[in-house]
Amino acid sequence: MAESTKVAQAERQPTAPSPADYAPEQAACSPGTRIDAPALADELTGELERLSRERERDPISNPVLRLAHEISERVKGGRLDYAALEQLVQYLTVEGFRSRAARLRRYLGELDPAANETRLREVFRTLARPRTPAEAGNDRADLVRFELFKQRVEHESFGIVITAHPTFNLSTPLMRALADLATGFDGTGRPLGAAERDRIEDLARRSEHRPDADISLAREHALSMEAIANILAGLRRAYDLLFQVAAELYPRRWTELKPRIVTVASWVGYDLDGRSDIRWTDTLSKRLLIQERQLEHYMEEVRALRAKTGRRSQDLREILDLMESRLALALSQISEEVAVFGTAESERSGAVSALSRRMFENRALRLSDSGLLIGMTDRAIERARDPEVVRRLCVLRAELANHGLGMAHTHVRINATQVHNAIRKTVGLVTPPNDPRYRVSYLEKLDALLDRVEPVSVNFGSVLRERTTVKRLFMVIAQMLKYSDRTAPIRFLIAECESAFTALTALYYARMFGVDDKVDISPLFETEKALEAGSRVVDQLLENRHYRAYVRRRGRICIQTGYSDAGRYLGQTPASASIERLRLRLVRVMAKHGLTDVQLMIFDTHGESIGRGGHPAGFEQRLAYVDTPASRGFMDEQGVAFKQEVSFQGGDGYLYFVNPVSAFAVVSRILEHTLRHGDNSGDDPFYDEAPYIREFFTTVKEFQVRLMEDPNYGVLLSAFGANLLFQSGSRAFRREHEDATEHEAAPASQIRAIPHNAILQQLGLLANSVGGVGAAIDKDPEKFRGLYRRSARLRQLIGIVEYGEAVSCPDAMKAYIDTLDPGFWIVRAAAEKDPERRRDMLALAGYLDQPALHERQSRIFRRLYQDFTMLRAALETRPAPEGGFGGAPMADERTRLALVLLHAIRVAIIHEIYLLAMRIPEFASRQNITVRQLVMRLVHLDAPSVIRLLEEIFPMTEASSGDEDFGEPATYRGDDAQSYTFENERIFRPILGLSILVRRISTAVIHRIGFLG
Repeated sequence: MAESTKVAQAERQPTAPSPADYAPEQAACSPGTRIDAPALADELTGELERLSRERERDPISNPVLRLAHEISERVKGGRLDYAALEQLVQYLTVEGFRSRAARLRRYLGELDPAANETRLREVFRTLARPRTPAEAGNDRADLVRFELFKQRVEHESFGIVITAHPTFNLSTPLMRALADLATGFDGTGRPLGAAERDRIEDLARRSEHRPDADISLAREHALSMEAIANILAGLRRAYDLLFQVAAELYPRRWTELKPRIVTVASWVGYDLDGRSDIRWTDTLSKRLLIQERQLEHYMEEVRALRAKTGRRSQDLREILDLMESRLALALSQISEEVAVFGTAESERSGAVSALSRRMFENRALRLSDSGLLIGMTDRAIERARDPEVVRRLCVLRAELANHGLGMAHTHVRINATQVHNAIRKTVGLVTPPNDPRYRVSYLEKLDALLDRVEPVSVNFGSVLRERTTVKRLFMVIAQMLKYSDRTAPIRFLIAECESAFTALTALYYARMFGVDDKVDISPLFETEKALEAGSRVVDQLLENRHYRAYVRRRGRICIQTGYSDAGRYLGQTPASASIERLRLRLVRVMAKHGLTDVQLMIFDTHGESIGRGGHPAGFEQRLAYVDTPASRGFMDEQGVAFKQEVSFQGGDGYLYFVNPVSAFAVVSRILEHTLRHGDNSGDDPFYDEAPYIREFFTTVKEFQVRLMEDPNYGVLLSAFGANLLFQSGSRAFRREHEDATEHEAAPASQIRAIPHNAILQQLGLLANSVGGVGAAIDKDPEKFRGLYRRSARLRQLIGIVEYGEAVSCPDAMKAYIDTLDPGFWIVRAAAEKDPERRRDMLALAGYLDQPALHERQSRIFRRLYQDFTMLRAALETRPAPEGGFGGAPMADERTRLALVLLHAIRVAIIHEIYLLAMRIPEFASRQNITVRQLVMRLVHLDAPSVIRLLEEIFPMTEASSGDEDFGEPATYRGDDAQSYTFENERIFRPILGLSILVRRISTAVIHRIGFLG
């Protein structure tokens, strides 16, 4: 027996469950024999290892396809049924769940709350240590002046941004269970006992591992608030520690501090880029919910403080009573507003106008300025005597100063095209803004508009009547600031921004609607063109006197970069290198315009997957990958104040924060990263080898660009496409196709980054992360090995590639492609002894012959496999590092085998679906649907919609009961009484059940890899 199989068995022996435990409650297939799923998995793993060894003697054979054939033969011979396959898939999924928990545990680093508190105390003490002799205070040479310490802790250094990207791959209970299992603590922060671990294990075994069935925007928003609440709790804990340290070091002045080191923001419900399903009332109601939840927290904290206040502190109690009454009034107002704006019919109902009148009439009583509560808290701090009460009041004041009246700052997002459409008629925009024939005249017209624009007032009626998306969004922002919180800034993100004209247009509307003093306009650079031109765009903006004055007034200049789309078009490693170069160029632009007193704020949108910039080595590397020491060092040298923001996207991002212990661990890692001062790695040879690095990543980029432009790549992605996956967010990414011709014609550029990457994961080769790197290394292997050994930054970038290579299996992708090869089915038919199955295989070959799916995918696979072969050979000879980051941890052999086994099982299941599809009865064409079209949709695994149609065409009906008395008997039954029970139970329902297993395997793959998309 192979060593990896022995290890797997040894790890399972202490808690080996009974065979029945792996039958999920929600069965996809008809009940069958209970099996020993762990034993079957071991047996198939051993067979896979044997087939892999034979590959050395027969390199043309494919172990994945051979094992899939073996599984199919067992099904045909009755040794396995569909229920057995379901139990096997469930077992492998649960094993993956455990593996994912272990990976998350390693990824987060230190998890013990007490240990993280100790680490944070040391970090905060470090802030008080002089970095130069001039920073030392007058009283103690080992402490900086209090004013400098205050400046350091009140500087916004880092921002957490919560988004709703479609990466929800587990139900809410399973997500919480996964986080609990990973941390070893439950949702209340208590250590898990044996009973609780058993409960999690039982939940994992009996549950279907898939997203919540109602994965709506409302569900995403509720989950985001749960995540934010735990982040804020972690920050409160950290700031309490900061005040404890400050009280030791600065006992006379520590209560003056209002720390703002880390901010929290959200765009869940406010991201309109590419979405027409989010109404303005949705945006407003989601913002009100964020405020309602935070005011409830403030109320709870005020009541807790009052309960700790003795009777002798009457003056303190009076202030707390006043705060409570003010919060109670605000909450009563908001609850009514949430109810009105949150209803589906609110836009068309008279309730909006009635509520609008009440809001306007009672505006003097509204709580829309956190300064009022901060002032009350200041007075409470002055009157409090209990040190713990004083500290809690200081933390409360810090929250008010940092978060304002909501749980999170607001980020709205819109597309550049929507901005252009709003201004098109006003400036006579007849070509793209960057058209060199008109660019200057467009900017001059816009500049003239900015010269004379006067603010206008709006009400909710104005919002109701406005049909231009950008104007309506600015109106909603104006109403948010007027009625919700006028002290917290709002970010206005513009996707696909490639021109200064776009941001200036946004400034024009910000001025028109009177919000330019509270809104930070932020262009998003993520395409190849935008990343190269981004610094020039900012340079042009700062050359405009209106924008330059606006930036100085706001005290910051904001940009956003996107690792997802940049990684999709350029490849992940070139994208990261391009974004780092953009950061350095932006610092030079700010120095050029004399803006070193203005904060540079960069929001890097990246996710947890390697395809979207999530470094696999651990949370510290996740942060350092985007916020590099070298760029930080350059900013320090140039005297540029900087704030880094990163996103936590959808379910994978929320996973860190659904447990309070993991949330505090993440907050600790962020504070350690952002407050660290020391080696900035400016001497990393990576930055001295600019010509080689440029050529290296240009090779990768050109490979990826050619890949995206190749129509055959679109065929590869669309052949099975999103039908391999459960829907993972409220924004659907799956396209509906009526026939195969439309399906295979979808270009790769039309598939969004997350589904694009997710499909590649499910096909077994993470081309967006590894593609082209083999060719780049092969240009000069010795140069690469030398630089890899000496450069921590290059090893960090290649770490993404190393992990992608480790979890990729080209044989799996080849097996999926060969499943669509008519020749494969003809060869199988020739060897098949069962006449009926032989006929089915030959019929299937006929269906697959015309679309040429196999030939087109094979062309792209050859290109990918050739580069992957060069990459694997190069990585096998990579040298040991001299120091610093040593590369990403490879997936172990057990993980590799589990992934390959999952692919083989899924290929076998797809084969079963195809053969069952050959038994669909002929029917008269209806609704322009033919048998061929339905079969081809099943070839693309679009089973649910096909089965719905087939159930309509071949209904399961029972004969009439014949209750009516017609006076004479009749034995005739017409066609309307005919029942298609056989077709439904033996063909349609098995196809649907097997298609569900195809999707469940996707979750098992996600568990093993650790992320979606």
